[in-house]
Order: sequence, then C-alpha cells, then structure tokens
Amino acid sequence: MSKFIPGMIVLITCLALVTLPTAVYAKNDIVSQNKIITENDNGNTIYIKEGNAFFLMLKENPSTGYSWQLRLSSGLNQLSDKYQPLGSSKNNFIIGAGGFRLWKIEGVAKGSQQVNAIYKRSWESTGEEQTFKLNVVVV
Repeated sequence: MSKFIPGMIVLITCLALVTLPTAVYAKNDIVSQNKIITENDNGNTIYIKEGNAFFLMLKENPSTGYSWQLRLSSGLNQLSDKYQPLGSSKNNFIIGAGGFRLWKIEGVAKGSQQVNAIYKRSWESTGEEQTFKLNVVVV
C-alpha cells in the first residue's frame, strides 16, 4: 500500500502537467480565416492573426426602419458590408421579411480591439435598442 500512494501522486501530477498547456491554449484559440461570428457571440472575445479577417452576421429587417450601425476600433478595418434578405432567390422573395447583414472585418493592428453595433432607426434617439459587442484580440 505504501508503494501505491507515491505512484498515484506521480501519475496525477503527470496528468495535470500534460493537460495544463491544453487548458491554457483553449482560452486563446485563434479563429480561422473567414469564420462567421453571430449574435450567439455577443459579449465574447475572439483572437485573430493580424491581416486575417472574419465575418460578422447579424439579423436585420430594414423594411421596419431598423438597421445595424457598426463601430470598429482603429485596429479593425471593414472590408465589406452586404444585406441579404431571407428567401432571396430569383423566384422567391418575401416582401417585408427580414434577412441578415454581413460584414467582413480584418484585423490590421495588434492588440485589443472592439466591434460595437446598435440596432436602431437612424432618425430616433437612443433608448432601448438591441446592442452587440465583440472583443477582438489581434495577435
């Protein structure tokens, strides 16, 4: 029994040391080029390499007057901005139905950056609008 306890201690220590780098790295997973970020990522932090881009896709229905107003910190660059209605094939378009706004955003400067968006009517003052925030660490 006395030989069993030191062996278990060594085994547990080895297992802890083997899994530690994986746990540390998991917090800082670098997202792949052109990954799509959605409302589910609101408030999260992502890591991207400098020069890489990701897509931000948020639900939008401009027929109601509401649209997303996007603000990027200086280390991020907006490469594109496109609205895509749902059911938008040539023969299938639903008037008044929503869709989504898709931006392509590139990390151009290392460090902590932010994406902030507010869903509002341009002619109304701010109040109870839906917001979106994403922390982006460019490495």
